[in-house]
Amino acid sequence: MCLYLIIGVVCVGAGVVIEWATTPGPTSRQIHMELFRYGSSPSIVRANRGDELTFTFSSRDTGHSFFLQDHRIEAKVSPSHEYIQVYDPLKATDPPVRQDSLRIVAGLKGLWGRMVSLSRFRCHVYCGKMHGFEQGDLIVRPNWLFSGSMGLVLAIVVIGLLRVRWHLPAGEVQLPMIDLNKRVPLLDKILKWRPLQFLCTLPIMAGFVIVIMAGFFGTKVGGRNLGVMLTWSVWMSLLTLVLVPLFGRAWCFLCPLPSIGEYLQRGATVQVRPSEKKGRYNNRFFGLGLRWPRALRGPWIRMLIYLSLGTLSASMAGQPKWTATALSALCITAIFVSLIFELRAFCMYVCPVGTFISCYSSIGRLMVRSRDRQVCSDCKVRTCLRGNEKGWACPYQLCVPNIDTNFDCGLCMECFKSCSYDNVSLGWRRGPSHENLKSYGQAWQVMVMLVLGMVYPLTILSPWPAMRDMVNVVDKVTWAQFGVYALTLWTITLAVVPLTFWLATALGMRLSGVKIGSEEKKGVFSAATGSVFKKAVKALIPLGLSFWATFFIATVMVNMTFILMSISDPFGHGWNLIGMASAPWVQIWPSGIPWLQAAIVFLGYVYSLKKGYRMWLGECGDAKNALKGFMPFAALITILATGMIVYFTNF
Repeated sequence: MCLYLIIGVVCVGAGVVIEWATTPGPTSRQIHMELFRYGSSPSIVRANRGDELTFTFSSRDTGHSFFLQDHRIEAKVSPSHEYIQVYDPLKATDPPVRQDSLRIVAGLKGLWGRMVSLSRFRCHVYCGKMHGFEQGDLIVRPNWLFSGSMGLVLAIVVIGLLRVRWHLPAGEVQLPMIDLNKRVPLLDKILKWRPLQFLCTLPIMAGFVIVIMAGFFGTKVGGRNLGVMLTWSVWMSLLTLVLVPLFGRAWCFLCPLPSIGEYLQRGATVQVRPSEKKGRYNNRFFGLGLRWPRALRGPWIRMLIYLSLGTLSASMAGQPKWTATALSALCITAIFVSLIFELRAFCMYVCPVGTFISCYSSIGRLMVRSRDRQVCSDCKVRTCLRGNEKGWACPYQLCVPNIDTNFDCGLCMECFKSCSYDNVSLGWRRGPSHENLKSYGQAWQVMVMLVLGMVYPLTILSPWPAMRDMVNVVDKVTWAQFGVYALTLWTITLAVVPLTFWLATALGMRLSGVKIGSEEKKGVFSAATGSVFKKAVKALIPLGLSFWATFFIATVMVNMTFILMSISDPFGHGWNLIGMASAPWVQIWPSGIPWLQAAIVFLGYVYSLKKGYRMWLGECGDAKNALKGFMPFAALITILATGMIVYFTNF
């Protein structure tokens, strides 16, 4: 451990020293900022600590502002005035100061101020539907975060190689899960209480209706609309940062989308309707109850729907009616599918939210498992699957003893009620996940989420106006440009990235020089390569989730004031329910956002390396060949992680 610490200090220290030695001394500079919808020129301002920067401003179209909270500055710019009005955003009641230019010294004061190298400036004057995405960067050298991060990447690589060579054990002990409902008897009773899911879903459903109403009838300003803020800032942030990493697919238990269709299908909200006829299920259902076509099973449809929504994500966030329309369409589709097909076919094969949740639920701690597999082996009635007078048939068509991953189980808790032997456990995972991907659909799903996890920060959080214009079809209507973007995104997501990781897997098999699994190597696109590929891709799950987390941690910290404002005045009618309708915009610790983003990426990077190497170790059996096999995959993971760290710390 001492050696690893020394390596880390040396690598990080080397990066910091190089940055310090190559940073020029302070000078005086004149910078003219031309502001426009939706950005500025220049969009990235680079300076050295101590530089005296004099900013002058002009507007290309309408009113804008230069909002730099780290320096406690907001300069409002009007195309009809030569002067700017300068405010202190932390003293909103103070009158503005009229100036012809803005003078600041690059770099912040104090110990923490010396650590801050990237400050984001934004616009706080509404100028159009994509106004919320106007932003740029002031980057000050020496950039300790960037240089230290590059040194830390090198340290992780060196330490990883040494651990493989010297210390890493040949196997990893999988700790037994904690049986929560056995340890907490009250929890067991709650899980078997029939009204539980209905009562938990009811307030979520009410909020869902309010979100749709706000999208259709509320303010047209996305950053002030309750529907937009709750959907894209609050709900998705909670999913990414809390619910999925800790509780797996717990959201599926609460989700209002399939609830109405399921109530109609069952003809009940709380009670159970047992069937007197023998059939596939022991419950009575309304509707046609058709089986979902075999050719359309798997995650492909919902994955493509999610990719479509992801392609339009920036425009949907800027246009409240688009958000409300998408949510309404999903709800109507869920009802239609429930009346035509059996059980929760919508959730299993159509719901785009399920793409995100199922992909990253394997990291989640909460899971449903069989308590004693022998009891399940002796069971002949399979009431957990088929249902009975106490519980409904599993909405996800799962039999509890066959559940070994979190990908498919929606934690509906029906099996707790229907199991005849009280053999279902709500478990809390201890230690890392050992779940494997079972199909190419799941593997592609992981890569789609990985790419979108990079695309969201690069488009929505980008300092480059050209990037925002490329995805903006709300008011600029650049459909040709957007078409090129969409085609490029889909090609990279569905073909280029999967092919790259497939080739990395094939190269790893060749370098390892051993027989993999039960098949001999038969070429790049052999079944053996495909089998290892599906196992190897799971290493991308921690890294992908970290990319999503970086996006939503920034979203919440920047927009918390607007979230509270939209809650206070949900329909833009001048209400002030919680006293925040007219609150001044104050971001939560903006100078710390790049540091948090870099730390989150490092966390995902390390876990992805560990997970990937463990997979190859299990296939190869010895550390030397496992390292050779994992090297191509590890190189790609390192490139992606390093690229995003550079983006968050130096652009």
